[in-house]
Amino acid sequence: MKSRRRTSSSPRTPFRAGRSASTVGSVIAMVAVSLLVAASPATAQQDPPGNAADAARQLEQVNHEAEALTEQWHAAKDTFEQRQTELETLQAAVEPTRAALETAVLEEEQFRVEIDSVAMTAFESGNLDQLNALLESQSPEDFLDQMSAIETLAIDYRDKLDQLLTKVDETAQKRIDADAAIARAQAAADEAARAEEDVENRKRDAEKRIDEAQRLLDRLSPQQRRARVGPDLSGPSEINGSGVGVEAIRAAMKMLGKPYRYGAEGPGSFDCSGLTSWAFKQVGVTLPRSSSQQARVGQSVSRDQLRPGDLIFFYQPVSHVGIYVGDNKMINAPQTGDVVKYSDISSRPITGARRL
Repeated sequence: MKSRRRTSSSPRTPFRAGRSASTVGSVIAMVAVSLLVAASPATAQQDPPGNAADAARQLEQVNHEAEALTEQWHAAKDTFEQRQTELETLQAAVEPTRAALETAVLEEEQFRVEIDSVAMTAFESGNLDQLNALLESQSPEDFLDQMSAIETLAIDYRDKLDQLLTKVDETAQKRIDADAAIARAQAAADEAARAEEDVENRKRDAEKRIDEAQRLLDRLSPQQRRARVGPDLSGPSEINGSGVGVEAIRAAMKMLGKPYRYGAEGPGSFDCSGLTSWAFKQVGVTLPRSSSQQARVGQSVSRDQLRPGDLIFFYQPVSHVGIYVGDNKMINAPQTGDVVKYSDISSRPITGARRL
């Protein structure tokens, strides 16, 4: 995640390096209340399971909720990073617009001084109008000469006045631009602050479910754990073809057997989107961190058109992802208590696939 930056361009300071103990306590209290309100009634009101079989059934529900909340946490982080980038871009535009405004104001003042000088010259010379030129003339030729001077002075005055009016308009527009740049930067700062808070809330919510899933997992017998993760499916010994998807499979195959862990992004352990983002990063492709955001990249592919290297997504809203390897199998980080392995794509409800 990118570091936070302050800027003097914002009238308010949206980010603070430290918070008082009372403020932190208030935030934690508010988050705790929101978690209680947001908790699923079915989960929040369930009694603890009476035996291992009940624990296994509850685990499936809680595990899915934990995975979904973890992916929402990742999505919030993606959004926060986007808002931070937008904020930095907009903050960078504030100082140039302010400098342009200051330059425009100085130029406007310079034109005002020049117009005052032209007007004063006309007044002091007495060359103010045609009647005065006529009265002062000693001959027709002298009159024509004075009229020519008056016309030249008038043209010069009009030119200066026109330039001043143009500069006044430019200054007003630059003032509008500067104010708008400051407003955009502040709005982006506010959005980034809200996105940062959302990350923390999503993370706490996910961690609550993760802890609950781990407690239920710990209650399973060894036999139930083996039944839960299912059979170990064999996958392709090698992947033929080329392209970033195929290369990503080869990278992911090196991680087979690494443990699943919520929020992990490798290389020691992974969650589902952590594995896909890590694998594609090894071949030069940066994916969003969350499965829901990954489901928006690349080109949509129907199930009957799947080919090795396609990302395949599950549930609605999307909360799981794997890399298709062919023969109705994918390589993925399935769930807590499991490892990176090959799985049948029919083991979960498919909601889409994308090709990079």
